[in-house]
Amino acid sequence: MKFTSTLVVLSIAALSNARAIYVRQNNAQTFTGALGGVAATPILDSGIANRPFSVKGDTFVNLSGALQRSCDQQFNGCANLANGGQGDFSTQDCQAQKREFDDDSLLERC
Repeated sequence: MKFTSTLVVLSIAALSNARAIYVRQNNAQTFTGALGGVAATPILDSGIANRPFSVKGDTFVNLSGALQRSCDQQFNGCANLANGGQGDFSTQDCQAQKREFDDDSLLERC
């Protein structure tokens, strides 16, 4: 009986850990605009309790900080393409896309 109980407890722990790994892979960045094909950087669960949000390896204590970094990275990528003449858009277009973040919602836009 003791072996069965231990096996049940270990199975539950394994399933719980598998769920945590799955959650970490979900992207908290919901903005889908991608001027020039440059998407907003994904925001993932870092697995660190006091800095749970990760953007390209940088961790943040709250979602708003991670969203700001993600949007800034998207803007920089867009502006780099525009400045390099690699798109039919300008840095002003990139800035307009970034303003959507400020105008709409800090939690959903870039």
